[in-house]
Amino acid sequence: MMTYRGFHLRWTIPLSIVCLIVWLASGSPIQSLVTIFGLCVVVVAFTFPWDNWAVSKGIWDFPSDRVLFRIRHLPIEEIFFFVVQTIHVGLLTAALSAHFPVEAADEADLGLASLIVLGVIGTVWISLWFITRRWRQSHTSAMYAWHLLYWFLPIIAMQWTFGWPILAPRIVTMLAASLSVGTVLVFSDLWAVRKGIWYFDERMITGHKAFRVLPWEEIAFFYITSILVSQSTLLLLSSSAR
Repeated sequence: MMTYRGFHLRWTIPLSIVCLIVWLASGSPIQSLVTIFGLCVVVVAFTFPWDNWAVSKGIWDFPSDRVLFRIRHLPIEEIFFFVVQTIHVGLLTAALSAHFPVEAADEADLGLASLIVLGVIGTVWISLWFITRRWRQSHTSAMYAWHLLYWFLPIIAMQWTFGWPILAPRIVTMLAASLSVGTVLVFSDLWAVRKGIWYFDERMITGHKAFRVLPWEEIAFFYITSILVSQSTLLLLSSSAR
Protein backbone atom coordinates (compact mmCIF):
# COMPACT_ATOMS: atom_id res chain seq x y z
CA MET A 1 0.00 0.00 0.00
CA MET A 2 1.41 3.36 -1.05
CA THR A 3 1.31 6.12 1.58
CA TYR A 4 1.55 9.90 1.33
CA ARG A 5 5.06 9.56 2.79
CA GLY A 6 5.96 7.25 -0.05
CA PHE A 7 4.66 9.81 -2.51
CA HIS A 8 7.03 12.45 -1.12
CA LEU A 9 9.97 10.05 -1.20
CA ARG A 10 9.34 9.19 -4.85
CA TRP A 11 8.34 12.59 -6.20
CA THR A 12 8.63 15.82 -4.24
CA ILE A 13 11.91 15.19 -2.40
CA PRO A 14 13.81 14.14 -5.57
CA LEU A 15 12.39 17.20 -7.35
CA SER A 16 13.59 19.36 -4.45
CA ILE A 17 17.10 17.98 -4.89
CA VAL A 18 17.05 18.68 -8.62
CA CYS A 19 15.86 22.26 -8.07
CA LEU A 20 18.50 22.79 -5.39
CA ILE A 21 21.25 21.59 -7.76
CA VAL A 22 19.98 23.93 -10.48
CA TRP A 23 19.91 26.81 -7.99
CA LEU A 24 23.45 26.09 -6.76
CA ALA A 25 24.74 25.98 -10.33
CA SER A 26 23.11 29.32 -11.18
CA GLY A 27 25.19 31.42 -8.79
CA SER A 28 22.09 32.93 -7.21
CA PRO A 29 23.01 34.77 -3.98
CA ILE A 30 22.49 32.96 -0.69
CA GLN A 31 20.04 35.68 0.39
CA SER A 32 17.50 34.24 -2.02
CA LEU A 33 17.23 31.18 0.23
CA VAL A 34 16.09 33.41 3.09
CA THR A 35 13.42 34.88 0.80
CA ILE A 36 12.21 31.44 -0.28
CA PHE A 37 12.02 30.05 3.25
CA GLY A 38 10.19 33.17 4.39
CA LEU A 39 7.76 32.69 1.53
CA CYS A 40 7.18 29.10 2.73
CA VAL A 41 5.78 30.50 5.97
CA VAL A 42 3.45 32.84 4.07
CA VAL A 43 2.30 30.05 1.75
CA VAL A 44 1.47 27.70 4.63
CA ALA A 45 -0.44 30.45 6.46
CA PHE A 46 -2.40 31.35 3.31
CA THR A 47 -3.04 27.84 1.97
CA PHE A 48 -3.80 25.98 5.20
CA PRO A 49 -7.32 27.45 5.69
CA TRP A 50 -8.08 26.99 1.99
CA ASP A 51 -7.09 23.32 1.98
CA ASN A 52 -8.50 22.61 5.43
CA TRP A 53 -11.92 23.96 4.43
CA ALA A 54 -11.93 21.89 1.23
CA VAL A 55 -11.14 18.67 3.11
CA SER A 56 -13.76 19.47 5.75
CA LYS A 57 -16.35 19.78 2.94
CA GLY A 58 -15.15 16.59 1.27
CA ILE A 59 -14.03 18.14 -2.02
CA TRP A 60 -10.97 15.93 -1.62
CA ASP A 61 -9.66 13.75 1.19
CA PHE A 62 -7.06 11.16 2.16
CA PRO A 63 -7.58 7.62 3.48
CA SER A 64 -6.58 7.54 7.15
CA ASP A 65 -4.24 4.58 6.66
CA ARG A 66 -2.21 6.52 4.06
CA VAL A 67 -1.17 9.42 6.34
CA LEU A 68 0.73 9.83 9.62
CA PHE A 69 -1.53 12.27 11.48
CA ARG A 70 -3.64 15.36 10.86
CA ILE A 71 -3.64 18.94 12.04
CA ARG A 72 -7.30 19.86 11.99
CA HIS A 73 -8.41 18.12 8.77
CA LEU A 74 -5.05 18.17 6.97
CA PRO A 75 -2.45 15.39 6.99
CA ILE A 76 0.99 16.58 8.03
CA GLU A 77 2.21 15.34 4.63
CA GLU A 78 -0.20 17.76 2.94
CA ILE A 79 1.23 20.69 4.88
CA PHE A 80 4.71 19.50 3.89
CA PHE A 81 3.53 19.59 0.28
CA PHE A 82 2.87 23.35 0.59
CA VAL A 83 6.47 23.81 1.67
CA VAL A 84 8.15 21.65 -0.97
CA GLN A 85 6.16 23.11 -3.86
CA THR A 86 7.20 26.59 -2.71
CA ILE A 87 10.82 25.44 -2.53
CA HIS A 88 10.64 23.87 -6.00
CA VAL A 89 9.24 26.95 -7.71
CA GLY A 90 11.17 29.44 -5.60
CA LEU A 91 14.56 27.83 -6.22
CA LEU A 92 13.93 27.47 -9.94
CA THR A 93 12.68 31.06 -10.23
CA ALA A 94 15.74 32.39 -8.39
CA ALA A 95 18.05 30.21 -10.48
CA LEU A 96 16.58 31.38 -13.78
CA SER A 97 16.65 34.99 -12.61
CA ALA A 98 20.36 34.69 -11.83
CA HIS A 99 21.18 32.85 -15.05
CA PHE A 100 19.13 35.16 -17.30
CA PRO A 101 19.28 38.60 -15.64
CA VAL A 102 16.95 41.28 -16.99
CA GLU A 103 17.67 44.99 -17.13
CA ALA A 104 14.37 46.30 -15.85
CA ALA A 105 12.74 48.38 -13.15
CA ASP A 106 13.14 47.02 -9.65
CA GLU A 107 10.53 49.15 -7.95
CA ALA A 108 6.89 48.21 -7.55
CA ASP A 109 4.23 50.69 -8.64
CA LEU A 110 2.50 51.87 -5.47
CA GLY A 111 1.04 55.04 -6.94
CA LEU A 112 -2.52 56.23 -6.52
CA ALA A 113 -3.78 54.43 -9.61
CA SER A 114 -2.44 51.09 -8.38
CA LEU A 115 -3.97 51.62 -4.95
CA ILE A 116 -7.36 52.38 -6.53
CA VAL A 117 -7.19 49.22 -8.67
CA LEU A 118 -6.23 47.18 -5.59
CA GLY A 119 -9.26 48.60 -3.80
CA VAL A 120 -11.55 47.72 -6.72
CA ILE A 121 -10.22 44.15 -6.89
CA GLY A 122 -10.66 43.73 -3.14
CA THR A 123 -14.21 45.10 -3.25
CA VAL A 124 -15.21 42.85 -6.16
CA TRP A 125 -13.57 39.88 -4.43
CA ILE A 126 -15.57 40.35 -1.24
CA SER A 127 -18.79 41.18 -3.10
CA LEU A 128 -18.62 38.03 -5.21
CA TRP A 129 -18.64 35.89 -2.08
CA PHE A 130 -22.06 37.21 -1.09
CA ILE A 131 -23.50 37.58 -4.59
CA THR A 132 -22.78 33.96 -5.52
CA ARG A 133 -23.90 32.27 -2.30
CA ARG A 134 -27.14 30.84 -3.70
CA TRP A 135 -25.50 29.89 -6.98
CA ARG A 136 -22.78 27.96 -5.16
CA GLN A 137 -25.34 26.10 -3.09
CA SER A 138 -27.20 24.93 -6.20
CA HIS A 139 -24.12 24.16 -8.33
CA THR A 140 -22.12 21.78 -6.19
CA SER A 141 -20.27 20.41 -9.23
CA ALA A 142 -18.52 23.78 -9.48
CA MET A 143 -17.33 23.65 -5.87
CA TYR A 144 -13.69 22.77 -6.55
CA ALA A 145 -13.38 25.20 -9.48
CA TRP A 146 -14.95 28.03 -7.51
CA HIS A 147 -12.89 27.34 -4.41
CA LEU A 148 -9.68 27.35 -6.47
CA LEU A 149 -10.28 30.34 -8.73
CA TYR A 150 -11.92 32.53 -6.10
CA TRP A 151 -9.10 32.04 -3.60
CA PHE A 152 -6.03 32.43 -5.83
CA LEU A 153 -6.80 34.51 -8.93
CA PRO A 154 -7.47 37.80 -7.06
CA ILE A 155 -4.06 37.52 -5.36
CA ILE A 156 -2.38 37.04 -8.73
CA ALA A 157 -4.24 40.09 -10.09
CA MET A 158 -3.31 42.18 -7.05
CA GLN A 159 0.36 41.31 -7.40
CA TRP A 160 0.33 42.35 -11.05
CA THR A 161 -1.40 45.61 -10.17
CA PHE A 162 1.56 46.93 -8.22
CA GLY A 163 4.30 44.51 -9.28
CA TRP A 164 4.05 44.74 -13.07
CA PRO A 165 7.33 46.73 -13.46
CA ILE A 166 9.13 43.75 -11.91
CA LEU A 167 7.01 40.91 -13.27
CA ALA A 168 6.38 41.90 -16.88
CA PRO A 169 10.06 41.95 -18.00
CA ARG A 170 10.59 38.59 -16.28
CA ILE A 171 7.48 36.80 -17.48
CA VAL A 172 9.52 34.20 -19.39
CA THR A 173 11.41 33.32 -16.20
CA MET A 174 8.15 33.11 -14.26
CA LEU A 175 6.42 30.91 -16.84
CA ALA A 176 9.43 28.64 -17.30
CA ALA A 177 9.70 27.99 -13.57
CA SER A 178 5.99 27.58 -12.87
CA LEU A 179 5.11 25.52 -15.95
CA SER A 180 8.01 23.10 -15.53
CA VAL A 181 7.35 22.46 -11.84
CA GLY A 182 3.59 22.46 -12.39
CA THR A 183 3.87 19.82 -15.11
CA VAL A 184 5.98 17.48 -12.96
CA LEU A 185 3.51 17.88 -10.10
CA VAL A 186 0.56 17.14 -12.38
CA PHE A 187 2.08 13.81 -13.36
CA SER A 188 2.98 13.07 -9.74
CA ASP A 189 -0.63 13.82 -8.79
CA LEU A 190 -1.91 11.52 -11.52
CA TRP A 191 0.27 8.76 -10.06
CA ALA A 192 -0.93 9.48 -6.52
CA VAL A 193 -4.62 9.39 -7.44
CA ARG A 194 -4.15 6.08 -9.24
CA LYS A 195 -2.46 4.74 -6.10
CA GLY A 196 -5.36 5.90 -3.93
CA ILE A 197 -3.31 8.29 -1.78
CA TRP A 198 -6.03 10.93 -2.17
CA TYR A 199 -9.35 11.13 -3.96
CA PHE A 200 -12.08 13.58 -5.00
CA ASP A 201 -15.82 13.77 -4.41
CA GLU A 202 -17.36 13.30 -7.85
CA ARG A 203 -20.28 15.55 -6.85
CA MET A 204 -17.99 18.54 -6.34
CA ILE A 205 -16.04 18.48 -9.60
CA THR A 206 -17.28 19.17 -13.12
CA GLY A 207 -16.30 15.68 -14.27
CA HIS A 208 -13.85 16.66 -17.00
CA LYS A 209 -10.70 14.61 -16.40
CA ALA A 210 -7.29 14.03 -17.92
CA PHE A 211 -6.49 10.36 -18.55
CA ARG A 212 -9.96 9.64 -17.06
CA VAL A 213 -8.45 10.15 -13.62
CA LEU A 214 -7.35 13.71 -12.87
CA PRO A 215 -9.95 16.52 -12.66
CA TRP A 216 -9.07 19.59 -14.71
CA GLU A 217 -9.47 21.62 -11.54
CA GLU A 218 -6.60 19.69 -9.97
CA ILE A 219 -4.39 20.34 -12.98
CA ALA A 220 -5.26 24.03 -12.85
CA PHE A 221 -4.37 24.06 -9.15
CA PHE A 222 -0.75 23.11 -9.77
CA TYR A 223 -0.21 25.68 -12.50
CA ILE A 224 -2.04 28.52 -10.76
CA THR A 225 -0.29 28.00 -7.43
CA SER A 226 3.09 27.60 -9.13
CA ILE A 227 2.59 30.89 -10.99
CA LEU A 228 1.61 32.57 -7.72
CA VAL A 229 4.71 31.26 -5.96
CA SER A 230 6.98 32.24 -8.85
CA GLN A 231 5.76 35.81 -9.08
CA SER A 232 5.78 36.14 -5.29
CA THR A 233 9.42 35.04 -5.34
CA LEU A 234 10.28 37.64 -7.96
CA LEU A 235 8.56 40.39 -5.99
CA LEU A 236 10.33 39.46 -2.76
CA LEU A 237 13.82 38.83 -4.10
CA SER A 238 16.31 41.64 -3.65
CA SER A 239 17.18 43.59 -6.79
CA SER A 240 20.64 41.95 -6.81
CA ALA A 241 19.06 38.48 -6.93
CA ARG A 242 16.63 39.15 -9.79
